[in-house]
Amino acid sequence: MGNNVNRFTVNLGLLIFGIITVFSGMLIQIKYHMGNHGNIAINDFVLGLNYHDWCVVHKISIVVLSLFAIYHIYQHWKWYKAVISKRLFAKNQQVLIFSLLFVLVAITGLTPWFIDLLKGNELLRKVFIEIHDKLAIILVVYLILHVIRRMKWFFTTFDTIKNKYSLQ
Repeated sequence: MGNNVNRFTVNLGLLIFGIITVFSGMLIQIKYHMGNHGNIAINDFVLGLNYHDWCVVHKISIVVLSLFAIYHIYQHWKWYKAVISKRLFAKNQQVLIFSLLFVLVAITGLTPWFIDLLKGNELLRKVFIEIHDKLAIILVVYLILHVIRRMKWFFTTFDTIKNKYSLQ
């Protein structure tokens, strides 16, 4: 049972911080970036937070989401090895593309942070952000498909855990 609780907790963390990451990222993109031609209204508030606040929410949620994702991949490492060693790519195409997209979105999202920290080229930083934004939209589609395909497991595991601990 402990393994189910662990996996459920990690999946719940992925779901919650995935939603926060997607919401904050889309909000930043739509409210502050699109159509502003470089003139971001940083003092405009949405749900009580301004541009900088939403960026902090996005960055914190990304860090927590990434930690959960790393642990999730670790939990499923045997599955990844089996898929690769047995060349089961076609059967598992959706999850493999989702995993690859997550890594690419992470790299294209973290690279601008490092460029900014190192006082690097601002144009290059913005190029990475644009690539990140476009890949993230595709990633969200795969995220939704990934969650939908696992909803039955999620609810079944929740009921199992709830029943086990409500009887004690």
